[in-house]
Amino acid sequence: MRVSTLPENMQQSEILSLAERLIPAYRSEDFNYLLNQLTDGEPPSLKILLKMELNRIMAPCQKTIDLRGRVQGECREYELDGLKHWLDDVAFNAYHKNTRKFGGYTEGVWEALSNTRNNFRVMQKRGKPIGQEVVAKDNQYHVEPIVLGYDLKRKENRLKVSSQVDITLPRSQFVHGLTLDISPSGAKIKVPSAFDYKLGDAITVRFSELAKTSEVTGLQSALEYRILAVDDSYDNDAVKFLRLLKLGDDTVIDQLIQESLRNENQRTKHDNQDKVIRARTRGFEHIFLKHTCNLPLFFSGGELKLALMTENNQPIWQYWHDERNQQSLTNLLHPKRMSLLTKPGMTTSNNVIYAFTHDHQEKTLFFSMLMPEATREQRQLFWHIGAKKPSWKAFRLHVFELKKDECAELAKHGQELGIDTSTLTHCGILQEITDDTSARDYLLSEKPKLASSELNAFRHPRNATHAPRCLYFDAKSRRKEPRYPLQTPIELNFGGKTIAGKSLDFSKRGLNLNLDEPCQLKSGDECQIDFLELKLYDKRLPLDEVPYRVIRVGPNGKQLQLVMIEDSKTMKTIGFFNTLLERNQAKLKPKQEILPSNTLLEGLHNLLLDKMVCAPLFVDKPGANLNPKVIGVNYPLLPHLALFAQLGGDDKLSLNPIYKGHTNTLLAKPMKRIDGAEPQYFEIYICAYKFGKRVQSVDAKLREEFGHIKERIEFIKNALSVGDFFALRICSTPVFDPMTALIRKDMEELALISLPQATKVEKELSTIAGYSEITDITEEVLIRLELTR
Repeated sequence: MRVSTLPENMQQSEILSLAERLIPAYRSEDFNYLLNQLTDGEPPSLKILLKMELNRIMAPCQKTIDLRGRVQGECREYELDGLKHWLDDVAFNAYHKNTRKFGGYTEGVWEALSNTRNNFRVMQKRGKPIGQEVVAKDNQYHVEPIVLGYDLKRKENRLKVSSQVDITLPRSQFVHGLTLDISPSGAKIKVPSAFDYKLGDAITVRFSELAKTSEVTGLQSALEYRILAVDDSYDNDAVKFLRLLKLGDDTVIDQLIQESLRNENQRTKHDNQDKVIRARTRGFEHIFLKHTCNLPLFFSGGELKLALMTENNQPIWQYWHDERNQQSLTNLLHPKRMSLLTKPGMTTSNNVIYAFTHDHQEKTLFFSMLMPEATREQRQLFWHIGAKKPSWKAFRLHVFELKKDECAELAKHGQELGIDTSTLTHCGILQEITDDTSARDYLLSEKPKLASSELNAFRHPRNATHAPRCLYFDAKSRRKEPRYPLQTPIELNFGGKTIAGKSLDFSKRGLNLNLDEPCQLKSGDECQIDFLELKLYDKRLPLDEVPYRVIRVGPNGKQLQLVMIEDSKTMKTIGFFNTLLERNQAKLKPKQEILPSNTLLEGLHNLLLDKMVCAPLFVDKPGANLNPKVIGVNYPLLPHLALFAQLGGDDKLSLNPIYKGHTNTLLAKPMKRIDGAEPQYFEIYICAYKFGKRVQSVDAKLREEFGHIKERIEFIKNALSVGDFFALRICSTPVFDPMTALIRKDMEELALISLPQATKVEKELSTIAGYSEITDITEEVLIRLELTR
């Protein structure tokens, strides 16, 4: 009798593969039928070996697993099915995934948990280094993410606690999880990613670990929650985070929190820690709002009412001023255009605005086009004409409908702002996304056969219908010297022409006046002023021809703001005005500058933080070099920030793709402390090579590092084919004074609780030496290069 044996090519791996296919049917009635079908035509010994392997891996297991020191990841103790294990997040996810697959905790599950992808033994077999080298990463440009505005959403006490919970999902799926924090009305829980969690699902949660140590009645019972959000773990795909809303009105969790803070010392320590975190976060929020390069705007319906100025958004504000220094911003954002962005039912919207200026007969004419306002041919004509001018820019306008509580907050400050704040309906953020340095990109498309006169429909009127109120986000005077009301007759001389008028107010170097008839002066022109009465006080001074430079001309050409041209001849004139002010202190009182109150700034602070359209980056200088330290974010992260989170570790974002090899260009040069420094902008292109959801490598180049525009287009096309492409605009600017009135107020309140902590936070904030903003411009770059799919 001849015994049949397995063929030589039937390897052990193939037996395991067949066994894997039979696992789901192992306990079914038709298991033997499927086994016979799968082994039909094979030697009988194969069937025996398959049964032996299946019996082995499907046998119940009582062995505990301790992965401490054996895996790349932090381990925690879990009690699962009556056994205690030390597992990391990857093994925790693998446990749930495999117990579903094997129908319980079996030998097969034990083997899977002992051979996860991040096990040092497994990694060594695959040729990967083990030990410290495995987790070593280039963390030079790793930054701490801070959720800006998060404190505003926390209306109740939260307790950070890491404790195992048992969760029952709809369809009776049972999951183990781990709390991150709990509050009387909600919770945040870490769960394995092996399950499908759906928004809005009602689930039950039993606090199994806390129930063993707590004396709170009712904690042993399951509590009902609703899933509000499912957040990915950007640096670990084995887990997800559930944000939950508690259903029902029982007070079990509230009692648990009170029990945890049962004595006064514990409660005080917990509260003080919250206040320190709150003060630190608010400090970064204040610095962001004081230094943002974007221009916040407030509308009543389609009418612009208020603009909020900062240290760095003045170039945007000033761009929309003509040769008379008269603003055209209200003509840019006119009611008809705003109606496209504020349609009923739209809570948020955004769109691109292209713009340029054209000088005609010594007048500056503005042209602007919102994307939906034009046909493709009109847009291309606008590009071809506008992109050849040095004034070429593209902006993105984000519009947010104000909520009822936000409207109520603004309504309190109507008298202080000098406008009817009760009618405000929308907040807008005007964001510059490109300038003339990218102008060549817009000339790649073929110029349409349209007459240039087609663009007349996009030209602004010369005079604005009204002027919006302008407010600085800080209670700090912007005036270099005080102004004093004084009406005295003058004559203005320029180009051989003389116009009579009178002064309205003056300072040692400035003059505000009203003329009897319009003049043809524009901003930057020089003229002479004859002080008809004041020159009689000192005939030795040339007060009949004091040289001034024009700062602003009113729409009617009669109101002028001037600044004296300082030279050796005018120093005595400045001294004369100084003496005049000193001798007439009783008569000449300085005009009071209206500065925003802390209450108003606080209201604006709270309103703007959830309307972030960029990622603010705070750069400190611990030594000789500048170092990115903290980045402001909102969850869920935007796609480009999610990429940086995947590349980072230890809950930090890696900005290596941006700054590695580019520190001199992006940090050192633009953040030099030079008086009058304005924000500098750079474009960087990033290609993330991916395999599935995993990032294999990242390539990044500044726009100027490409030899030719064709090379840049090929880079983008390749990125779109192998993974993800991002185009980011990086703003860089020095910070001269990070402190604001609100920061000082917060530090004073924190000092009453803990002076050392207040000193520590204040020192950290005061070392901020540079500020950047990271803006995603991917969509606009693909449009201008006509690479959209």
